[in-house]
Amino acid sequence: MRHATTEVNLKRLYQDDEIFVNDTRDADAHLTDEGREEARRTGRHLNQYGVFDVLYVSPYVRTRDTAGIVLEELQGRPPLVLEERVREKEFGILEGMSRGARRKFFPEEMDRRRKVGKYYYRPPGGESYPDVNLRLHSFLGTLVREHAGRRVLVVTHSVVVLLFRRLLERLEEKEVLDLDRHHEVKNSSLLVYELGARDGREGVLVRKAWNFVPGGESR
Repeated sequence: MRHATTEVNLKRLYQDDEIFVNDTRDADAHLTDEGREEARRTGRHLNQYGVFDVLYVSPYVRTRDTAGIVLEELQGRPPLVLEERVREKEFGILEGMSRGARRKFFPEEMDRRRKVGKYYYRPPGGESYPDVNLRLHSFLGTLVREHAGRRVLVVTHSVVVLLFRRLLERLEEKEVLDLDRHHEVKNSSLLVYELGARDGREGVLVRKAWNFVPGGESR
C-alpha cells in the first residue's frame, strides 16, 4: 500500500513547474484530512483478504500515520514493524524541490539526469532506482525467511511500490519507466500478490491488483 495523500502531494500536483522548495524534511510530511479518509477506506477494504499476520511500515511520518489509521480498521490487529528498507527513494540535494526549482538551482544536474536516464540517475547524496532495488531485495529475503506462507501488509511509498513490481515480476528498465510515466502510483492504492501458478510454475507470487484504490479506479 502506498501512503495516503499529504500536503506535499497536493503542492506537487498543482505547483510542480513553479519554483518552490519545501521547508520540512521529506520524512516529516503529514497527511491531509482527505488522506486520512483514504487510509480508513483502504484499511476497511483490506479485511476482505483475511487477517494479516504482520504489518511492515516505512518509518516516515506519512507512512506511520497511514498505517496507524489502517490498523484501527484491520481485523486481528497484526503487530506493526518499522522497516527502514521500505522508506522512500532518497533524493539527496534535490529533496523537497519542485521541477521548476531543480531546473533553476541545479541545471547541470538536470542535464546529467537527462544523459544518464531517470532509472540510473543518482543525485548527489541520494539514490538511483537500482540502489532502492538492493535494499528491497534484502527486505524480500527477510519476508521469505520469516513469513513464508503468511499474509503481509507493507505500507510504503510510490517508488518502492513500483520497484516491488520490478523485482517480483523481473521487469526491465524500459518497462519500469513506462509504468512510472503512464501509471503513477496513487495515494492509498494497493499492489496485491497471491500465491498461485505462473509461467508453468506453482507456488509463486501472482499479481492480482495494481494501483487499485478502494472506491476508486482499478488498473
